Amino acid sequence: ELRFHLPTATWIPQEVRDRLKSNESNRISQEGYMAISSQEHRTQLNNRKEALKKLEAILRVSWVRPKVRNMRKGLSKRTKENRKEMKRKNSLKKEGRRKVDF
Repeated sequence: ELRFHLPTATWIPQEVRDRLKSNESNRISQEGYMAISSQEHRTQLNNRKEALKKLEAILRVSWVRPKVRNMRKGLSKRTKENRKEMKRKNSLKKEGRRKVDF
């Protein structure tokens, strides 16, 4: 098992620590200790190495900043043009159905 106090881990930037706190909240105790355990191997040394690999993988995921996504507002110009064109075509189609006045 690997344990360390997340708030005092100055080797991890604050931004990444905040992301770790939100992403890996189930691994962090109320005192702020993050615990990573491994029972894959028979020896304690190999299990510690495995726990370090897990920590490295978790840090790699949390290190990357999430993309800032912008929500679209309204319709695009192209969509508006297409809708106008379809309306014009439908209007011409329906105009041809009217009675002919001689």
